[in-house]
Amino acid sequence: MKRTTKAVLLVAGGAAVIAAVIVLRLQFAKPRHKPKGAQDDAYATAPEAPGVRAPIEFTGSDVPGRIVEALEYVVGKGRAQAAVWPLSRPRCFCVMVNGAKRYYELEQGMREADFEGLAEGGFRPLPHEMSRTTSIYRAVAKEAVPAFNEGFDRILIVLCPKEDWPKVSLRWPPVAARAK
Repeated sequence: MKRTTKAVLLVAGGAAVIAAVIVLRLQFAKPRHKPKGAQDDAYATAPEAPGVRAPIEFTGSDVPGRIVEALEYVVGKGRAQAAVWPLSRPRCFCVMVNGAKRYYELEQGMREADFEGLAEGGFRPLPHEMSRTTSIYRAVAKEAVPAFNEGFDRILIVLCPKEDWPKVSLRWPPVAARAK
């Protein structure tokens, strides 16, 4: 066998092992479904005034905590944080992962103008060659969210050096008024 063929097989085998470890860790993580009859307090008390552009506040509890826990299997402990808004459905999730530079990747149906602070904070659209990495982050986050609705729920991926996290000021899109 040629050296290049062996090298390709080694790289492919290594990628398969890494993927298997991620899948197994996610599978044996904390339960993803709340017990029957349990109230999800975060969804019961959502501050949802129409037109509000609330600041994105990252938390380690409830659903964002599940996302962080799942992502830490991939990126390492303390290298991810997550937030959700509004707390009722449809939901928008913001996932921030430690990165060398400030980039963002919007999901289909999202607009940069809806997220105040991206441009002012020096965030740029993610280069195409990095989209494979962020698609892994998005897939892991979706798997960690109970009842993620592909048709309505959205995920914003933000890469930023961890030392800059306290200085980042982003705002959610405004909550639309609901018909009564």
